[in-house]
Amino acid sequence: MPFPAGVETVTVSSGQPLKLPDGTAIQGTLYFSGPDVVTIAGEDVLLGGEVPPVELVDGSFSVDLVATDATGMSPTGWTYTVRAVLTNAASWIRYISLPKATPSVKLSDVVVPDPVAGSFSTLIDATAVSAAYLAKAANLADVPDKAAGRTHLGLGGAAVLDVGTGADTVAAGDDPRFGQSKPWVFDITDPAFGAVGDAKIVTDGAVTAGVPVVNCNTSAPFHSGLVGKSVLIHGAGPTGVTEFVTTFSSYNSPTSMGLTAAPPTSATGAIVIFGTNNYTAIRAANAAATAYRAAGHPYSEVYTPPTGGFILDGPLDTSKSGNGQVVFGPDATTGGKKVPHFRSDGSGAGVRHWEQLVPQISGGTWISFGFYSSTSAQLSDINANGNPGIISGPNEGASNGLAYGVGGRFSNTMPMISNMAFLVPHSAYGLTRGAWNFFGCANAHIRDVSVSTIGVVPSSTDYTSPGVFGTGLSIGCLMPAPGNNDLSIVDNLSIQGGFTYAIFFSEHTLIGRIMALYAWAGLCPVGTYAGSVGAAHSMRVLSASVEACQHEVYIIGPGSNGDGPIVDIQLSTESSTPNIDGNGVGALMAAVGTLTLTGLYNPAGVSIAHPTGIQIINGQAPRAISRKTGAFTAGPLDRTLVCDTSSGAFTGTLPDADVNPVEYIFRNVGANTLTVAAFSGQLITGVGSTSGTATVAVASGQSLRVQALYNGTAWGWYAV
Repeated sequence: MPFPAGVETVTVSSGQPLKLPDGTAIQGTLYFSGPDVVTIAGEDVLLGGEVPPVELVDGSFSVDLVATDATGMSPTGWTYTVRAVLTNAASWIRYISLPKATPSVKLSDVVVPDPVAGSFSTLIDATAVSAAYLAKAANLADVPDKAAGRTHLGLGGAAVLDVGTGADTVAAGDDPRFGQSKPWVFDITDPAFGAVGDAKIVTDGAVTAGVPVVNCNTSAPFHSGLVGKSVLIHGAGPTGVTEFVTTFSSYNSPTSMGLTAAPPTSATGAIVIFGTNNYTAIRAANAAATAYRAAGHPYSEVYTPPTGGFILDGPLDTSKSGNGQVVFGPDATTGGKKVPHFRSDGSGAGVRHWEQLVPQISGGTWISFGFYSSTSAQLSDINANGNPGIISGPNEGASNGLAYGVGGRFSNTMPMISNMAFLVPHSAYGLTRGAWNFFGCANAHIRDVSVSTIGVVPSSTDYTSPGVFGTGLSIGCLMPAPGNNDLSIVDNLSIQGGFTYAIFFSEHTLIGRIMALYAWAGLCPVGTYAGSVGAAHSMRVLSASVEACQHEVYIIGPGSNGDGPIVDIQLSTESSTPNIDGNGVGALMAAVGTLTLTGLYNPAGVSIAHPTGIQIINGQAPRAISRKTGAFTAGPLDRTLVCDTSSGAFTGTLPDADVNPVEYIFRNVGANTLTVAAFSGQLITGVGSTSGTATVAVASGQSLRVQALYNGTAWGWYAV
């Protein structure tokens, strides 16, 4: 609110901006205050105290104040106190007198250090400043003793050394000497190798059969720099093969690229993956790591940064007794064990969400573009060179080396994979390749890893018919063969679908946590395979989640001397028909151990394709007791059968006695007779009897307990 027109005021301003000695504008706030109470007669004005803060803007300000000798003022002869609170200079207090005769003044013209003395004193001695302080414009050139200055600042000699790669120089950020602290680490993105994790995934691809063009009209992801790079189009390959792989031949627009070859099948809304082909770069890093071990070192590491997907578009290599895109050769059993480690950071085991529309990339991800063109091509290659994998050690191949893993022959190698993900082409017929084949390696360690084909769950075709994957022979993960050197570990492995067999594992293997989805067969314990010796030791799975597989557990071959594989598996599933099968009657009959089922499965739907020595336990119930009121056949989960014959007599039939590990108890709690019948062609032998009968009558209130036994001639049920 302004003063009455009769009250004289004076405008006080900075004139030139207030500055530091080097010309920098002073920043901060000025506070102007007068006496507590001043009156102006005739104007009915009473004033006093401090005016609101006046901000310095780049050193400048302006404020209107009542003159210190305004007409009718009482008292007179006083001065304003000016208090400067500064952010880039020392604060100060000075005084000003504002006679009404000069209605506009500059602060520098009226400020005084003392209200009584009234004389002006210099705030800063420019000469002293020049002598005592460094000049900004000199850029430290005027430091009197530079060596002493470095010492006082705690700087070493490196502060004055040039950047270079020789002696008496300091290293730049990209200097290769920084990597010399860990010479065993071979980063695939190192300039020496040159891998680029630039894989791009879009879901709006459209192609027409016979036309070498791909369009992505919504995502518009293309640019001219993509010419020559690899591209995979999901669903544009031949029937059963599914994928189509080629390279970009030309750039048409942000929504269209020319293709080097034309796809055989039209597709819309297709997953398209494209980017730099790192086949040569990753193989070069692996070759360097292999050479490092060969030079006498026990361990080397091929490191993949967790920065995206790295595409590998190239053939299988069979030159080192294996069959993979990235291979390592045999290590002598008479020397020290070698440990090649394929590693990234974070966790590669991220599980794809069931609503996810793109393949999962976790940790450092390798994306292979390799697959077979037909079932015959797949079978021919496996027979000659062993099962393929993105990574392969010496394997079971008969034509590419000495058939490691066969007959007890192993390479003295313990490969490790951690924090990585592997994507391989999707094939409706299971014609893809696996992530790794370590069949001929002495042992292996896998931690925080995921493996999947390039498919998604919401698709109407990708994972809706896992049984069709049985057309082919793909193995997602292949662990060391029976007869291995012990100490194989799998911990936190996500196998997310698209394979004939999710995983082969054998004796001496401990699996901490594993998930197997959308495969023809989930967990595949190996008793013997591809000429290996028979497994004689146990294998254990602490926690398995197996969903949407044709067979939850699938036994591969009998163990040593016809006994085994020996398994202890905790398996969770939501299947309505959990099934245990194998690659032959002998495999299932030789297998022994326990399989505990949990989850939202249907106990009545549990089945075994052939008799087996594996005891299947209902992990959802504290005791396996079930009540029966009519005719039934005892199942693999049954143990105690409480039979209520109150409404009439009925028959309970035993399953096949062959190698059956289950003891069954039949208890008749009704008033009528319960008949217990043996499996077709088998007999039930009572306590104290030497001959059996096809059926046994159990009277009201009585029980019958039976176990399976081989009497030297045939299997049958014997009362105990």
